[in-house]
Amino acid sequence: MKSFKKILRLSGLGLLIVLASIGIGLGGGAPILSSKKKEDTIEINVKLVENNQDKTALSQLDNDNLDA
Repeated sequence: MKSFKKILRLSGLGLLIVLASIGIGLGGGAPILSSKKKEDTIEINVKLVENNQDKTALSQLDNDNLDA
């Protein structure tokens, strides 16, 4: 009777291990959370470059509008 209980316990433990392995295999393991955040953000900087010709053309247009 003692050997039967021992075999029954071992087979129950083996069954639990097999079921757990199948569950992890189907559902995937728990994701490992990383403590580091990704800092690979892409930033695009756009700067406005003004030429002297643009400034003079704009000032001439403003002067023409004021004269009219």
